Amino acid sequence: MLTSWSGKQSAASILGAFLLAAALGLTECTSTTIQGYADRNLPSKEVQHLAAYVAAPAPLASSMQASIAEEARRRGILVEDALNILPPTRADTDADVRRILAERGVDGVLLMNVADSGVISQYAGTIFNSYYSGTASLNGTATNLGGGMSAVSLSGTSTGSGFGTATPIHQFSRKTDFTARLIEPASGRNLWVGNGEVSTEGGRGLIGRLTVTDSASASHAISAIFDDLQKKGLIGRGS
Repeated sequence: MLTSWSGKQSAASILGAFLLAAALGLTECTSTTIQGYADRNLPSKEVQHLAAYVAAPAPLASSMQASIAEEARRRGILVEDALNILPPTRADTDADVRRILAERGVDGVLLMNVADSGVISQYAGTIFNSYYSGTASLNGTATNLGGGMSAVSLSGTSTGSGFGTATPIHQFSRKTDFTARLIEPASGRNLWVGNGEVSTEGGRGLIGRLTVTDSASASHAISAIFDDLQKKGLIGRGS
């Protein structure tokens, strides 16, 4: 028995995605290290009112000041930008500086020096995406061989179109070194000195770029400083 039939199959928007990248992971690794030393004779009370000064490239300095304000708020400490108290338009003597800080109730001055590599970008591979859409037409015959078996013969054509896009991927890294000291304004002595670094590597694409912003580096550095000051008994835990 010979049976003939024909049919047409539509395959709309058949999508194929091919990732051809050297490395496509979106994870990043941030390490923060700090080494701090406190004076043997700590003040009888924890520091409650800070004046902070950051020597760093302008955008990063602003992010550092913002992170200092946030960390201080979390720990119940009042903080002011030292340049708002002692603007660079004036040449105050040491006696003037101590008097002005005392009048405002400042009992700690945090000084920071920051060296930063900036954002380093390196090519990490390419993502290639291909797309295809089209139709397929099939015709065939089926011959009944008996015993529940058939022989099928098929022929057909397929037409369609495709296109692709290639997107380069970059890997971002950054290194921020810092030194800091906490000064008792009444005596001028160092209550604490420390240094450390924030190193971020491995972030790729848009997500990777967000891990090496000024605010990200500042947040890691300032959090480490305040944690060490708290461990040394110079500031409280806050809420």
